[in-house]
Amino acid sequence: MRRRRIAAASRSSSASSSACSGGSASTANAWASARRRRRSRSPIRHAPATSATIRSLSPKDAPLYGRPPPGQRPAAPALDPRHSAPTIPPMHKPPARNRLEQRLAAVVRVHTISEPPDYEQPWHSRGSEASTGSGAIVETARGPRILTNAHCVQDHVWVEVRRYGQAERVPATVEALGHDCDLALLDVDDPHFFDAVQPIPLGPLPRLGQRVTACGYPVGGERLSISEGIVSRIEVIHYVHRRQRLLGIQVDAAINAGSSGGPVLRDGQLIGVAMQTLDDAQRTGYLIPTPVIEHFLRDVGRDEHRGFPELGVQWQPLESPTHREALGLAPEERRGILINRVGYGGSGWGRLEPGDVLLAIDGEPIAADGTIAFRDDDRLDFDHLLTRRHVGETVELELWRDAQPVRLRLPLRPPAHLVAEERYDVKPSYFIFGGMVFAPLTRNYLKTWGEQWWREAPRELVALYEHGLPSPERTEPVVLQQVLADASTRGYHDLDSVLIEAVDGTACRSLRHLVELVESATGRFVRLRAWDHREIVIDRHEARKRHAAILERFEIPADRSPDLRGTDAPVAAPAPPDSVHRRPGAAARP
Repeated sequence: MRRRRIAAASRSSSASSSACSGGSASTANAWASARRRRRSRSPIRHAPATSATIRSLSPKDAPLYGRPPPGQRPAAPALDPRHSAPTIPPMHKPPARNRLEQRLAAVVRVHTISEPPDYEQPWHSRGSEASTGSGAIVETARGPRILTNAHCVQDHVWVEVRRYGQAERVPATVEALGHDCDLALLDVDDPHFFDAVQPIPLGPLPRLGQRVTACGYPVGGERLSISEGIVSRIEVIHYVHRRQRLLGIQVDAAINAGSSGGPVLRDGQLIGVAMQTLDDAQRTGYLIPTPVIEHFLRDVGRDEHRGFPELGVQWQPLESPTHREALGLAPEERRGILINRVGYGGSGWGRLEPGDVLLAIDGEPIAADGTIAFRDDDRLDFDHLLTRRHVGETVELELWRDAQPVRLRLPLRPPAHLVAEERYDVKPSYFIFGGMVFAPLTRNYLKTWGEQWWREAPRELVALYEHGLPSPERTEPVVLQQVLADASTRGYHDLDSVLIEAVDGTACRSLRHLVELVESATGRFVRLRAWDHREIVIDRHEARKRHAAILERFEIPADRSPDLRGTDAPVAAPAPPDSVHRRPGAAARP
């Protein structure tokens, strides 16, 4: 997908959020703002440009298939005695060419206007953006629909589509979204849009080395482009859109910005949807294969998309013979991985235990390196045994626990993360009390530090994202995102991205729990304990008295996001007088 910024938001950063620059904080003042270089948005590498050549389909290609073999001169056409014009013999196209041309009518260009939120100032959006992607018409349980990438329509406010060979764009509706598998289904308002179009059938998972054809609308032109390549690899990969680990296909066909969502064909069947590329390599693109597409379509056919299940554990390989012997495994038993931690709310919570050795799932043995047998003597990560199933289904596990074999049946649940992966099509959560802005720690928030966010963001926040698991005591980390400058917040204006552990001595489980603790406080002071045991104290009476004035000064519409408004009656900022004109986000002069 390719994007261009078409309208900057009619606002600028508030004084508090732009007060510090991108230098690192000194050791002596850990509270000082390690203000991030956050305005350089980290682009999702769904399909950046490569140097591969793309051949566009055009009428002038047709004569190539009518040329005689090399070294032969075409015979002059016979003249009809009644006419002076020559009679041209019919041109025959190869069967593969015919199959491809029959499918091109089902290729679609997707035009999206989106309004992404601003995770630095979560009460604002970042302004409108325009993007284009590709898609394909497929048959579903609901009839013909357009299949594309979820990232092509993320945070959308308006979507239009244009079919190959058509001049007019048609409004479309996003009917289903699977951000975990980066897929979306679009329906079209025009009842005749799908007329005379044959949906592209889904094909089987291809074999290594087989040739495939990618169709779409990448950068470099406005018309449909096709490129060819081979299947280089099939394995479980991270889908960059939401970091879900699912089956993926690597190809060397040219997949560039704008190709996202386009169909990849073999023998006239869709074997994958173009999704992302690898920046550091040439001609390395990735597809969503048909097993993942079919999983998504089955969920949508049941009017639900509950995602792809996970065990919800942290584990390690058991390739050390000494380690295996210490666990009581027989020398000839070369299967199994060691479970180290079990996350609260995941499939394994209450059923699996740290120290368990997972030997097999549904009778499929798991090797000591965490892989399972796949076709043609290949191997895949064992995650595939779970993600090919649906949430709510049950699998049978074979374990080694306390030097004894154990079998159990495990209902599958969606992934449960401590730090949420990227969120789309929802407004960011936030809560403001006395000028203190609180928000949950998410990957969206971490990415506000720019393309190198894993290096630039505070290390304690990145460590939670990489290694944290939810627990009954904490299901969602909360950060004091920033402090809005006011007399009631003096002494704390430098605080930025501080991880909050407790409120008045009570451990903070989530942002909603923090709101409840703050709202139910009865004493004069509210005490916040940070991750490094430092204390922040808020005068509750002064905070309530100054609350509405702070919201008005920074032109914040409400003191909390819509998802938190059931916790208490929100305080809305009063509308400024008509005679007051100032740029949004700027403090009013005294």
